Amino acid sequence: MISFIRKCIALACMLLMLALPLSAQKKDSVGAFTVIGIGTYNPTIMDANKLSDNPEVHDSTQKIPVGPYSIDSKRINTPFAVDPIVPAQISGEPLTKLYNGLVKVGIGNYATPYGEVWYNSLRSKEIAYGIRLKHLSSSPKYKNFENTGVFSKPSFKNYGYAGYSNNEISLYGKKFLKEHTLSGTFDYARDVFHYYGYDASLNMLEKDQTVQRFNLFAAGAELKSHYTKPERFNHDIRLTYYNLADLYKSSENNIKADGFVQTAISGEMLKVNALVDYYNYKTLSDTANNTIIALNPNFIATGEKYRASLGVTAAIDVQSTSKFYFYPNVELSYNIFEDIIIPYAGVTGGLRKNSFKSITDENPFVKSELVTKNTNTKYEFFGGLKGTLSSKIAYATRVSYANVNNLQLYVNDFSDVLGNKFDLVYDDADVLNIRGEVSYQNREKLRFNLRGDYYNYKMKNELRAWFKPQVEITLSANYNLKDKIVVRADLFYIDSQFARLMEKDPAWLQPDKPVAKELKGVFDANLGLEYRYNKKLGFFIDLNNIASQGYNRWYKYPTQRFGFMAGLSYSF
Repeated sequence: MISFIRKCIALACMLLMLALPLSAQKKDSVGAFTVIGIGTYNPTIMDANKLSDNPEVHDSTQKIPVGPYSIDSKRINTPFAVDPIVPAQISGEPLTKLYNGLVKVGIGNYATPYGEVWYNSLRSKEIAYGIRLKHLSSSPKYKNFENTGVFSKPSFKNYGYAGYSNNEISLYGKKFLKEHTLSGTFDYARDVFHYYGYDASLNMLEKDQTVQRFNLFAAGAELKSHYTKPERFNHDIRLTYYNLADLYKSSENNIKADGFVQTAISGEMLKVNALVDYYNYKTLSDTANNTIIALNPNFIATGEKYRASLGVTAAIDVQSTSKFYFYPNVELSYNIFEDIIIPYAGVTGGLRKNSFKSITDENPFVKSELVTKNTNTKYEFFGGLKGTLSSKIAYATRVSYANVNNLQLYVNDFSDVLGNKFDLVYDDADVLNIRGEVSYQNREKLRFNLRGDYYNYKMKNELRAWFKPQVEITLSANYNLKDKIVVRADLFYIDSQFARLMEKDPAWLQPDKPVAKELKGVFDANLGLEYRYNKKLGFFIDLNNIASQGYNRWYKYPTQRFGFMAGLSYSF
């Protein structure tokens, strides 16, 4: 506003100056005249009369005086009550109360007492330890219809004394370090069996004449890392030892060191497995030493849809002579659609140790002096599909074809009069296996697993793969009703098997000829029921071989028919 007034005043002054000369000329005009001048003339212009003062602008706006002021602050009480919010409950909170000990005792038919005790430490971030004791024994009596020979008719057979007992003591301890876990174990087992596979009506033998007893001492240590960064060298190192001795002066000592080291390289995983396994097997007539040394590096690459494991195994089998083996270890899988369909394929191989312990764990009725050989799977091609159909259902299928050298088989030793002990034979074979598996789990309430296997053995020399069934199907289910009633069921089917018998020439001119005797297949079911009266006390009952079928797992060795056991458990 002030700037605009200044401009107007300046413009008015200029107009006034221009207007003054024009007015004077009009009033004071004197007519025309002539001026004649003699001499030099110097025209000049007079200096203009300038205004030295600048125009002043007076602001007419009245200013309001502002006096001093202060703020008188007062606190106003505003009561506000917050309603408490109930904290959200997370599953598992508060922690379930743990008990140091658990005792289970029971009794069943066939004069079968059972007892088991556990005692463990409670929750701790530094250490864990525990002990377990177990006893199970029985005195069954077997009677069965069975062919006594290839050309004989079925006859009623009364088997020898079949009592057995199993006793175990296990100790364990763990120390939790900052980035490692150090573990240790000690085990002792005393198992007693009887060679009852003979006709007791023809041979009257005392219990001590057919008894077999195994004593096992075992110890182990393990150091396992828990590094969070994959670039570090995570490792798991184990060292184990055991001594197994039987009643007939046969014994075995085994020392094994194995483990792995793995680390990430450029986002992928490199894992190296190593093994040194030495065992010494002594009998009254011979001593055998065997050492297996193996090194298995693997490079594992993973992507959004695929996983590839590429490796090779180099193994040395040191017995009387040293043999070198190389096996491929390759597996590829691809996730086609959201973990529902995952095809996979690969090839592998390996060397499996057949020791006195592994043999007697599978068949305790073998004789004490055995010839042990390691089984060499030269290659095994495999492939299949796996995946999840929902959050509760998973499945897997697998087809494999393997070429195996020194496949271990059990045959009856008929060099003994009773023929109730087993010896070993080894043969090369091509093995086809087709497997399918489906599992369902609805939290802790219901779980079941169904698995089926089909095997086809193409033997090089033997007539059959002795005591190896072609078809095996198992169904296991577990139902938990509000953690109060627990029901367990196991159903299984084992296809027919074949035992090797020796057929004599009627004219006694030819040596004995091996023939295959078929042992019928079996469908069996076991059922277990547990009622938990409270957190400490529970009751259980187990029903085995509900169909009460008599079948032979080994030739001349029938299994128990219907059996039951009832008992209770108590936590303290």
